[in-house]
Amino acid sequence: MLKKKTNKKAKTIVSVDSYTQSSYALRGTKLSPHQKLTLKSNHFFVTYLANKDMIIAPVEIGSGIGDEDLEGALENRAYEELGLDPTVEYMIRHLEIPHSGDGRLFQLFVIEQDRYTEIFSTLRKQVKYIDLIVPAPLLYKTLYDLELIDRKGVHCYLYFTKYDTFLTFYKDGEYLYSKSIKYSFEQIYDRYCEMTGETVDEEMFFRVLQKEGMKATQADYQQNIMKLFGEIFISINDIIIYTKRAYELEVIDQMFIGSSLGPIIGLDDYVQNYLGLYSSALEFDFQLETEEWHIDQQHSMMVISGLEYIATEDIVNLTQYPRPPVFFKRPSGQFVGATLAVTALALMPPAYYYAMSKANDTRNSILQKEETKLGKEVSKYKGILSAKRKEIDALDKNIAQLKKTFQGKEETLKSVYDKKVFYRLKSEQMELFAGDLADFGVKTYSIETEDDNYYLSLVSPTDKNITKLIKDISQKYKEHISTIDIQIIQKDKNSTFYRGVLKVGLQ
Repeated sequence: MLKKKTNKKAKTIVSVDSYTQSSYALRGTKLSPHQKLTLKSNHFFVTYLANKDMIIAPVEIGSGIGDEDLEGALENRAYEELGLDPTVEYMIRHLEIPHSGDGRLFQLFVIEQDRYTEIFSTLRKQVKYIDLIVPAPLLYKTLYDLELIDRKGVHCYLYFTKYDTFLTFYKDGEYLYSKSIKYSFEQIYDRYCEMTGETVDEEMFFRVLQKEGMKATQADYQQNIMKLFGEIFISINDIIIYTKRAYELEVIDQMFIGSSLGPIIGLDDYVQNYLGLYSSALEFDFQLETEEWHIDQQHSMMVISGLEYIATEDIVNLTQYPRPPVFFKRPSGQFVGATLAVTALALMPPAYYYAMSKANDTRNSILQKEETKLGKEVSKYKGILSAKRKEIDALDKNIAQLKKTFQGKEETLKSVYDKKVFYRLKSEQMELFAGDLADFGVKTYSIETEDDNYYLSLVSPTDKNITKLIKDISQKYKEHISTIDIQIIQKDKNSTFYRGVLKVGLQ
């Protein structure tokens, strides 16, 4: 249940999607579109950073490293383990994770500084300060904080947006892993146009997807969109298989699917057929009053995250643009305070004022000497760093050239080796397929080959047998298959059997 958590300085929570420039304002419990973004002292601005734009990874360091050396140690470990480019500047933030081992475990959030600046430049120009930037996968933490989902178990969230589509896994209410796929709404639209061979109206495409989903009445559209989402869920299945193996998960208890367009009709069938999981719509009641028929769930989770942060500050905050502290906590405010104190002292007896003046002069003299000394040191090390950067640039160019040469030779040797070692006779391949057909009660009346592509004309009493056969072949020969596709499974008009042509491309 939504709890009001506000203070005198933040009466309105404003959520902003920096990728689409959409924004909503939460006043009390009412959430409504926010028309104009301007800086106001009683507004608390919250946005998110897409999973696609950052690296999230766990890193372990020794328990003997003190807090004063922690930032440097984590930065060094990030460059070592995550393969970061030493010539690129990164923003690196961390969150310590409870750990039963000897060392300390941290979740790192890494993004290129130039990309970070690019994403939030427009918003910063509008409002100057950004109070809270939440990593997109951590927005789902609000579902557990509000007890909308039971913490126990493993949950998978799939969310489609215009810029990024990503899966996020939580175990017992804690973030586990997230991965973006190459099927954002922009990429889905481009892929659809590529499949049809023509450019369709983008607004109409998303309107039909939003209203009809996989159950579209137009035959050509339905056929192509079903094929496209078949590709998508094959990619998703690979990610789920990897996650279960990497994190030793026996089962995914529940999957939640949502999008910035709202629920997409028919995706539950894909989850069942391709993934073998139970799914629910990612639509939760945050008890927010609104007049909108649909609000992007990420906006709802952002405003809840804003309330939580104001109350506890117990949320990862990636902002580099926080509001300045109150006046007397700023350096300028402290300077004013010191000036007032000095003025008050000046009104004391002349002897006391003279002593304080001398003390200040002495301190200033010492600071100036230290400044001169440190200035020379800074100049010295700047020169050293400049020389080292030039050496690194020269070495990087040489390495890149050598790498290109070796890669060419490696590809040639690998091609020769594969042809000699891994060539498969077509008769052996057909024998394997024949065994798989028999296992699932599917027959074929025609097998055609073209290079390494096989076209199997299938006949089965039920379409489920064909679906199970495709899933079995995908899993059994995944290391040898480059593509697997069946455009349509349809019932024979003259019999009770189902027919389809399965294309299998071998590597």
